[in-house]
Amino acid sequence: MAPSARREQLLGCALRTFAAKGLGDTRHTDLAQDAGVALPTVFHYYPTRDELTEAVLAEVSRFLLDEIVAPHFDSDMPAPLAIEHILMTFCDAIDTHPYHVRVWLEWSVALRDGLWERYLLFYSAALDGIGRLLAHGALAGTIAPDLDREDAARVIVGLAHMIVQMRCTGSTRAQVDHTVRLLVRGYLQPQPGSV
Repeated sequence: MAPSARREQLLGCALRTFAAKGLGDTRHTDLAQDAGVALPTVFHYYPTRDELTEAVLAEVSRFLLDEIVAPHFDSDMPAPLAIEHILMTFCDAIDTHPYHVRVWLEWSVALRDGLWERYLLFYSAALDGIGRLLAHGALAGTIAPDLDREDAARVIVGLAHMIVQMRCTGSTRAQVDHTVRLLVRGYLQPQPGSV
């Protein structure tokens, strides 16, 4: 197998392994077993546990930011609709990319081992992305003019946790969609009679 293909294969297996065993408990031996490769192969591509963890977190960050948030930057959708779409794309990722979402969920509450500092970098990038959409919406008049966009970005990013909780406790996609629509539009859009 070509080195790039092997690295990609190991990263996919690492996501699955980290999702199953957790950020604090996954070891090179777990990945070697899951990938069906010799332990030295894993060490060749990821010499330390920190490098292995960083590769997994970088992939989770890349997926969430580049494949879920960023595609909406050049959209012609009104900002509230683009944000709803981002949140529902994330909802769908629970089924299509469950390992990414499970690792993200644990990472988002991992206040240890330098994981939190790394998460804050991701979180800041997510806030910046949502903030960019909110600024566009403010200019277009689709976002309430008196809305604190920094707080609103935090609320929107925080809705990802609500979505995971809803889906993991049995809510259907339609129920999540209805809830997201009500929350986003009620919070972000200008209210009748507002100036």
